[in-house]
Amino acid sequence: MDEQWMDSRLVATHLGDEYDKFLGAVVPPIFMNSLHVFPDTEAYLHFNGADPDQYTYGRVANPTVRIVEEKIAALEHGQMALCFASGMAAATTAILSVCKSGSHVICVQSCYGPIRHFLDEYCVPSLGMSVTYVEGKEVSEFAAAILPQTDLIILESPSSLVFSLQDLAAVAALAKEHGIRTYADNSYCTPLYQRPLELGIDLVMHTTSKYLGGHSDVIGGVLVGADRTFIQEKIAPMREFLGGIPGPMEAWLVMRGIRSLEVRLPAHQQNALAVAHFLEKNPHVKKVYYPGLPSHPQYALAQRQQKGSCGLLSFELNASPDETRRVVDALKIFKIGVSWGGFESLVCMPCYKDTDQMAQWLGGTRGIVRIHCGLEGAENLIADLKQALSVLDE
Repeated sequence: MDEQWMDSRLVATHLGDEYDKFLGAVVPPIFMNSLHVFPDTEAYLHFNGADPDQYTYGRVANPTVRIVEEKIAALEHGQMALCFASGMAAATTAILSVCKSGSHVICVQSCYGPIRHFLDEYCVPSLGMSVTYVEGKEVSEFAAAILPQTDLIILESPSSLVFSLQDLAAVAALAKEHGIRTYADNSYCTPLYQRPLELGIDLVMHTTSKYLGGHSDVIGGVLVGADRTFIQEKIAPMREFLGGIPGPMEAWLVMRGIRSLEVRLPAHQQNALAVAHFLEKNPHVKKVYYPGLPSHPQYALAQRQQKGSCGLLSFELNASPDETRRVVDALKIFKIGVSWGGFESLVCMPCYKDTDQMAQWLGGTRGIVRIHCGLEGAENLIADLKQALSVLDE
């Protein structure tokens, strides 16, 4: 990789800005065309889809999408990236590309819920696959779960409920000993605060709807790999088969979001850390889950494999789930919503509709509250939480 593209600030702002190629445009254009024509039959007959400067059909590749892929690959220090129409499209494509009928998968319990549903409701009954779920805090859990037919280990560190971590380097080393591929969701940290590929992970996934997009106006996903050949020979054909490439407009919006990631993410982290400290001191709060707090049980691991945390955290109150709902409903700046990573502050109770047993299995309780700290200012977010928590004094 060219030395200048090792600096994430230059990657985010300028990689892909080919002024001569794009008529001096300071922002690369949106290629809205669905296909590309050939000058003659010779060019058509010698078309090579692996050539980054050749295009034929929008379901296979698009110039705007490719710029975003090159940016994200460089940010992750990966060999190659492929963008998808959603994070779920990226995740399912990864699973279907690595696994086959009869494959065994090891997956952390706290991973993104729809991935568990895909494994349990499609892969197991339709493909004859099997899954072992582990809490994932100890490497020994993964070692004990390995079977001869294990092909994939699915990680999410930190997870997005109680923000538990997995030791990525140790799990990756274990997997390599057994010839198992590893996949990690890195949406929480982004490439700025964690690079799983450098720790030995094979595939990294981001929901680009989150911090890479950053403005709550796009749905997308991406897979980044340490092995270009595997991406080209396995992931790319599967994306083409399933039709999971994003549209050029969505890719362009992610490109726009990436340019400001270096200034947005530290602001989210600063606001979240201030909010987390406030919550820890509030008598109504029983527990705060945030990897950036020294009180986090895996704080040492977070300090070792992450450069920072983002705006997402959760907490539990000294109150019943129904009393907690009153607090959530009293919030004014924090709007009730299930996503995160945009400019806005959000709140949800992700386990409220679960059973107590299911919530406990996921690591929390039915009353756990997850918040995303946006860019409205820490003092404003703290004031909003303070007034909402005061309903418990009534």
